[in-house]
Parts: sequence; structure tokens; C-alpha cells
Amino acid sequence: MKRFVFSKNSSFQKLSILKTQLVIAVLFPGDMGTQIAKALVHHHFKVITAGEGRSARTLDNIRNSGITDTYCLQDTVEQADVILSLTSPEGSLKMAEQMISCLKTTPNRPLYVDLNSNTPDIALSMEKLFSAIDVPFVNGAVMGASKDVPDHAVVVVSGIYRHLFINLFASVFKIKDAGEKTEAASAYKLLFSMVNKGMNALFFETMTAAAHFGILDELNESLQEFLPGTYQDLIKTTPTYPQHIMRRIDEMKGLADMLKSEGLPHIIASGTAETFERVSLSRIFENESPEGVIETLQNFKK
Repeated sequence: MKRFVFSKNSSFQKLSILKTQLVIAVLFPGDMGTQIAKALVHHHFKVITAGEGRSARTLDNIRNSGITDTYCLQDTVEQADVILSLTSPEGSLKMAEQMISCLKTTPNRPLYVDLNSNTPDIALSMEKLFSAIDVPFVNGAVMGASKDVPDHAVVVVSGIYRHLFINLFASVFKIKDAGEKTEAASAYKLLFSMVNKGMNALFFETMTAAAHFGILDELNESLQEFLPGTYQDLIKTTPTYPQHIMRRIDEMKGLADMLKSEGLPHIIASGTAETFERVSLSRIFENESPEGVIETLQNFKK
């Protein structure tokens, strides 16, 4: 089999020509991971994952997306040329530690790409872990919803090995090069998120008050009339909050922590996280799957 050696100053160096297809491990194929896997399969990459212990929904995604299930994590790590971590910000470090344990028992040294929108501190911690065992690490984040992959979502990557990812997948995804600083992709995603998530927090707080005063429909009508472009922008994000609000809370807390650690203002980031927590605790989004902005905001009448 052909394997690859990674170098800070070069891309892949092919050691033999027996292998004709790169093996990409996607851990794991949830909503985002499945769309990324489908795009890779479409471009003739072999995509593998470890289905052991995963949910019924994830197993369905594996079966229906052209992904090969190696079943166990160790086998996945041993076969992969590239590992894409797509878990969650709060689970990414644990996943990295699991990878380290698996990699210590194999000579394989795949490119490890974390796409979990981590805080800069966590990204740097992971880089340190992988560097200690000579595994090249790329920090990354996906800008956009899973449904936007691959045509509209943007993959932001940073670190000294980022060019390896860019060279391999430039024909598959839209990619933004955030530079050599490992933590740069994290800062990029979090700061971008502060704008669109801050806007949703503003509307959520406004609608909470409007519902209290019994004027939610009237206010919505006026806001749509005077701010049509804003409502058009909200179409892309607001209906996703019932399903993903816990992740949004984690992201905004991570942003607030990043800003605090750098001695920067963090009032809006902290307030956005607090607003989302209040909405989550109210349970108004429980069992809801709205299709539009107005339908989502109607939940504030509860």
C-alpha cells in the first residue's frame, strides 16, 4: 500500500504507487459529517468511519452515504490517510485523546484535521498532543449549515500543515486559509459567529419582551417591513436553533472565554450565551422543527 510522509515544508511525498485512492476517516457522520462524507465520496475518495457504539441514526447515515464502516476506532485509525474530526466543541479534546491512544499502537501517521470550531486554547492543546507523537495537525471550522456543504459552506483552516488539507480538498470544498497560527481558524469562526448569533440573540430577547406585552405579531410585521434584508439573513440560521441551541451556547461561551483571556471586551458574547441559555431553559423549542423565521419566532408566545 502507498503511505504518505508529512513535512512542514512539503505536501505528500508518495512512497509507492500501489494505492490509488486516499482513505479519509470521518469521525463521525452526524449531520455535518455525513454531508462532508458524501462530498468526498462524490470526488472518489474512500471514506471510512467507526460505527461501534454509535446511534441508530448515525448507523443509518453510514449505510446511506457510501461510507465504509470499519466498526472499531483502532481499525479506522490504522487505515486512514486523513482523519476529519466532526464531533462537537465540547467533545473534540476527548476525541483527540482517544486518537492519541490508538495512534500509539500503530506506525500510521495520518493528517489529523479538527473541524469542531474549538476555542483557540483547545486547538493549541490538541496541536501539542499530536505534535508529541509526530502527527500533523490542522485546526479548522465549518462556516455554514450542513445543508450548505459543499457548495456554499466554507471550511476555514489554519496551522503549519494547512496546505496539506488545502491541496487535497480544494476541488471538493470552499476553503479559507486563515494562516500559520494554529488558533487562527478558531478565532475566525468564533468572531464570525458573534455577528450572526448575536443577531439571533437580539431577536430572541426582543420577541420574549414582545410576547410579554402581547405584540409579537405586530412587531414582527413592522420589523419585516422596515428590515427586510435582516429577515432574509435570518432565514439561514434562525430555524436551526431548536435543534442546535446547546451547541450555540457552547460556542458563545467559548467566544466569551477567548475574549476574556485576551483582555478584550466580551459583553455581547457573554450576553448572547446567557440569552440562549434562557431560551433553552424555557423549553419553548422542545420538539419543534420550524421551517422559517416567523414560525421559529412564534414559539416565543408559549
